[in-house]
Amino acid sequence: MEDAYCLNREKIAQAKAFLAESGIDCWIVKTKEGSDPCMPLMFGLSISGDAVLAITPTAALAITSSIDAQEVQQSQLFDQVITYSRTGFADLVYSTIDRLKPKRIAINYSIENHLSDGLTVGSYRALRKMLGSYAECLESSEHFLQRLRSIKSPLEVQYIQKAIEITLDIYDEVFGSVKKGMTEIEIGQLFVEGMIKRGVVNGITRKLTPPIVMNHNIAHRGPSDSVLKEGDYLIFDFSVDYNGYCSDIARTCYVLREGESEASASMQRAFETIYEAINRALGALKPGAIGTDVDRAARQHILDCGYKDIFHAVGHQVGRDVHDGGTLLGPIKKRYKNASLGKVEEGMVFAIEPTILYEEGPAIISEENALVTKNGSVLLSKRQEALVLIH
Repeated sequence: MEDAYCLNREKIAQAKAFLAESGIDCWIVKTKEGSDPCMPLMFGLSISGDAVLAITPTAALAITSSIDAQEVQQSQLFDQVITYSRTGFADLVYSTIDRLKPKRIAINYSIENHLSDGLTVGSYRALRKMLGSYAECLESSEHFLQRLRSIKSPLEVQYIQKAIEITLDIYDEVFGSVKKGMTEIEIGQLFVEGMIKRGVVNGITRKLTPPIVMNHNIAHRGPSDSVLKEGDYLIFDFSVDYNGYCSDIARTCYVLREGESEASASMQRAFETIYEAINRALGALKPGAIGTDVDRAARQHILDCGYKDIFHAVGHQVGRDVHDGGTLLGPIKKRYKNASLGKVEEGMVFAIEPTILYEEGPAIISEENALVTKNGSVLLSKRQEALVLIH
């Protein structure tokens, strides 16, 4: 039976395995008032006092205040919970680490990745002082922690799948009610009502906010009072949060003109191009692939069909955040740093969004979510097979 810490147990088991693979002897998370962003992912605990949580390839240890000790013990996440009262924290940290005799200790600091940069300067200095000679063993946990965030456990995949199903259900409900003459704000409110009905919130804002809308203006923005009229396209980019995990799905609509029964030829061709570009990306998305390779497979198809080069990455990871960091399915660009050179691994979940989107001409986004499997990838979202037609 699932309990409040099932997912955290899965992640701690992953952490132990990844530490063993990487040759790191110990991973230390120093936190106070939940200051480290990895706390919800890894432990799900509301810790108020100073605490050190240490994971090794074989054990999980917690050094925590007497105020926090009961919750930490009841979670049953740790092999040992060591408690201090008002003083003695620093000595307990040193003696515990000294028992382990680690040669490599990973801690959460990173120059490039904010999700792996949870240790404040003050906490870093305090930790070095506590560790004494073991301070020379410290190194960044960036690569290890990003893998831990990126490679989803079975329960994480279940939560993402549920978020996707709810997102698609809301889309279906909204598209059954949208008509020309409605304003974007009115349509956006339908999404909000759908979230309220299902007890979820927007995955980007974590509030009851409408989706991102694109119509005439290609910038990501909220709904406006613009009225939907014949010949318009309307793009929604929508996410929901289910149990702390997100979907990220975009859909394109076309408003039929008088006498039309289908979209214009240019819109249809653009949609077919994007549909096949997603196929190409999915075909290249498999363990061992490099992010640039997957991006190139989809991007080249769009270029071969005569469209301009798209200005963003073909895909990104999805998980606790809509943009979950790590390996990016993108070209080599300065703003992406080294993310596009990352390796695809089994258990990662990606949003795939090759795009035709310009100030003039047809604009299409169809964004799907896919799980990397042992031999390739599978879609978690039901595909948009055709443009959504609005009467």
